Amino acid sequence: MKQKKFWALAGILLSVMALSACVGRYPLTLQDLWAIFTGTEKGMGQRVLLQIRLPRTFLVLFCGAALSASGMIYQHIFRNPLVSPDVLGVTSGASAGAALAILFGGTAQIIGSFAFGGGILAVLFTMALARAVGGQPKVSLLISGIVTGAMSGAFLMIMKYTADPMNQLPSIDYWLMGSFHTADWKDVKLTVPAVCLSIIILRAMGWKLEILALGDEEAKTLGLSVERVRIGATLLATLLTAAVVSVAGTVSWVGLIVPHLIRQIWGGDLRESFVPCILGGAAFLLIADLTARSLITSEIPVSILTSLSGAVLLTALLIRSQRKGGWL
Repeated sequence: MKQKKFWALAGILLSVMALSACVGRYPLTLQDLWAIFTGTEKGMGQRVLLQIRLPRTFLVLFCGAALSASGMIYQHIFRNPLVSPDVLGVTSGASAGAALAILFGGTAQIIGSFAFGGGILAVLFTMALARAVGGQPKVSLLISGIVTGAMSGAFLMIMKYTADPMNQLPSIDYWLMGSFHTADWKDVKLTVPAVCLSIIILRAMGWKLEILALGDEEAKTLGLSVERVRIGATLLATLLTAAVVSVAGTVSWVGLIVPHLIRQIWGGDLRESFVPCILGGAAFLLIADLTARSLITSEIPVSILTSLSGAVLLTALLIRSQRKGGWL
């Protein structure tokens, strides 16, 4: 049964990828795609597909996979279904880093680098603060993440307050809403290796994370190095989120809602649900991006659609869970 669901999900992803390659202001058909890939079509269609549509499709696919995988890992580590990838301050730190680069007139590459560095530094600060505070590791991390997010948010507001309201402030606000409109092959080459490497390592750590979910005392009894596994998985999940934010800005709700949906279908076993979660996240973000650039003549920031659809889906899941007499 689960195998049929898996292949159905894979089919949905492939269909959305085909739609993403075909739909746009310069429409392409499946026959056009075949002609371009076989080398019989070398006109405008080839340039549109190879230089615009394909890099954007692949970038969105890997970003969706990264965010959903990161969200599932965070929720599994903290055993909390309401935890999302920005719980430790990675998104707010990346946003502050990007705003700083925009404020000083940085190029797109510099903005991405500052965003990536800001996200990583924010999580490292969260971990250092949690270690200094002591107490229960998970609780300390969550509280430290809230503190880091608040500090990064305050820093971001200061930069927005001092930004040029005609040029810099709109750029910061638009970046914070998330978009893939500048996607190219350079972004794909920068993002894909970090995403693939992190996902492969997290997949290999699946059995350790399952043991970790039993509780710290039980995991230690079974010989697991709890602190090392938790820190390693957290840093890899952070790397996934930071890589996405550095190329696309803030993309909300993907890492929260997709793991919820996958758990409803595949159950709570990380080893069984991890790969479907990756495919589901890729399909979810591809659908959102396709809608964002096709719904009206001007492109809508993708976070508007992911937040709206995520909120609706979470509400539906809450109602469904309550009718069953339980929680998510």
